[in-house]
Amino acid sequence: MKFLKYKLYVVILLGIVLSIFSCTNADEYLKFTEGGPISYTGKIDSLKFFPGRDRVKVEGLIISDPKVSELRVYWNSKRDSAVVAINRTSGIDAVSKIIENLPENIYNFEVKTFDAKGNGSVSQSVSAQTYGARYQASLTDRKIVTSKLSSDFSLTIDFATMDLTTGAFATEIVYTDGSNVEHTVTVPVTQNQLVVTNYKIGSKFKQRSLFLPVKNAIDIFYTDFVSKDPQVIDLTYLIKNNKRPFLTSSTDGGRWGTLADWTTNDACKNHGGYGGWDGGCCGNPPGTINLESGWGAPVITNGKIYQTITLDAGTYIFNAPLLASGSGLNSGYTTADYVYLAVAKGTVMPDSSGGALETNSATLGFKRIVNTMNSESAVITFTITQSQQITLGISTTQGDQRYGHFLSFSLFKKNN
Repeated sequence: MKFLKYKLYVVILLGIVLSIFSCTNADEYLKFTEGGPISYTGKIDSLKFFPGRDRVKVEGLIISDPKVSELRVYWNSKRDSAVVAINRTSGIDAVSKIIENLPENIYNFEVKTFDAKGNGSVSQSVSAQTYGARYQASLTDRKIVTSKLSSDFSLTIDFATMDLTTGAFATEIVYTDGSNVEHTVTVPVTQNQLVVTNYKIGSKFKQRSLFLPVKNAIDIFYTDFVSKDPQVIDLTYLIKNNKRPFLTSSTDGGRWGTLADWTTNDACKNHGGYGGWDGGCCGNPPGTINLESGWGAPVITNGKIYQTITLDAGTYIFNAPLLASGSGLNSGYTTADYVYLAVAKGTVMPDSSGGALETNSATLGFKRIVNTMNSESAVITFTITQSQQITLGISTTQGDQRYGHFLSFSLFKKNN
């Protein structure tokens, strides 16, 4: 009997202990579930971060969970955050948010969705970079190799190549046309030359380069606009009747004539009152400027053919290619002659006799012509410091049986 009572006590005691442990476990479970089961919202799908200038753009899709009402983005160890309200529809909803005021750095973001009851999704971690002042300071404008304004008012710009790892992708050129209309042209970094027509003479163009630090960046970085003159301006149009076949004002009905638009003094009219223009002879091309003496024509002393034009202050290049023969000229001019391509201040071409032109105070530049020179080397560079009239052309004192064929004249302004 005592044994049965003992067994009964043991059973009762064991039941009490089990009851206590059972109640304790239930309480612990309720503590972790806060009185109910855990509920998670659906994660944002296709989550992407796009870098920008001191900011990022967040994009993603809410696909399945109709309860999602907001997106939270945390950074700086959750000390900073951004909230995006989401109005769910019956379909797939796109979410997009730009987060501003993120100085240039690499950030670790944590992203979660929430419903109206505060239930959140499993978090997603994404690293993203922003770009700012440091990146901007590293950028340099695309270099121009040459920029030339032609006499037909077309501007040709040749660009240097760029380091593509900097994010460079284009250059902008802003220019004004002859009708005072401003144009902006975007030149891809893969394009090395730009030609624009109807450029306004005397105007500057502006240039800046464009960069994306990475391909999916949301902001373009720019260098500052810089105003530039064309490096070389072709002013050949200021010289009238400037290339063969040269035009005449009168001829002798045969080989010789007098040039239109040029001043030709009497010393050059040594072919019966005509001279300077050669209609062609002896296998030479017609329509050249040829100051020929001998073979029945008198020698020339201080002969001059010239034009007077007005130029602004600047540095200029005046050149006149001649007809070649082998490595030299098709010419009889020797070192005993004083034949010059010349530029002078004012409206008068200096005399050439005895080389006087070389020391004349009005002379801005000259090139002495001899038959051993290269046909392309008749080039003069000169500088004037103010707007003024200048006279350019040929001044010659030459002996018997002398000649030389000028083919064209050109004038360029150099800006840098």
